[in-house]
Amino acid sequence: GSIASNATPPPKIASGGVLHNSNPQIGAPLAPGNVSQIFGTGLAASVASPGVIPLVNVFNGTEVIVGGLDAPLYFVSPGQLNVQIPSELPSNHQYPVVAVVNNAITLPEIIDLVPVVPGITAYSDGRIIAQHADFSLVDAGRPAAPGEILIMYLAGMGATETTVASGRPSPATQVTSRPTVTVDGQSTDVLYAGLTPGGVGLYQINFRIPSTARAGTLNVVVTQGTQTANTVTVPVTR
Repeated sequence: GSIASNATPPPKIASGGVLHNSNPQIGAPLAPGNVSQIFGTGLAASVASPGVIPLVNVFNGTEVIVGGLDAPLYFVSPGQLNVQIPSELPSNHQYPVVAVVNNAITLPEIIDLVPVVPGITAYSDGRIIAQHADFSLVDAGRPAAPGEILIMYLAGMGATETTVASGRPSPATQVTSRPTVTVDGQSTDVLYAGLTPGGVGLYQINFRIPSTARAGTLNVVVTQGTQTANTVTVPVTR
């Protein structure tokens, strides 16, 4: 005879499947408050987003627990979850990550948590997602100009002067570990580096394109402590 089974396979987090949202590198550490991606199978019943702030910790039967704390959820799907690593977790430790899906629990995936891991939001080809002062996007049709102040967005910049609970909207508060920014190898002014007001886990840096910058597609590099973010490019015209 034969045995037929309709049992649903248990949820599973892929090995190395907990990644930085803006600077994904397998095996790389994360920071408290980091917006992160979790890849695997059976992680949710369907594709959905709670669409509310403060973020919720359980949605459509899916929950993520990091180091014993619930991780706020941005997005759920069978193959990918977007979560915020709880900002309340102390850094310089390892923590287990588990997903709970309709009461079924994944095996833990271990992550390293360090104070800061800056990652710049960018398109897949490395072009920076940044805004002019009027909040219009910087692109080839609207390039930056020497001396202009731009806004770029990041994740993983760590602790801020005002503590913000996980999943909660942010006030304007600067990071405690100040970053440096170079454009085409030139150091430049950082006018603000901190959480984006009203966002959750989103940081921004307001920086100036050097007045002596040449025209072209220029590299932008952010360094925070000993950590360097993913290199991105910005179009500049003179």
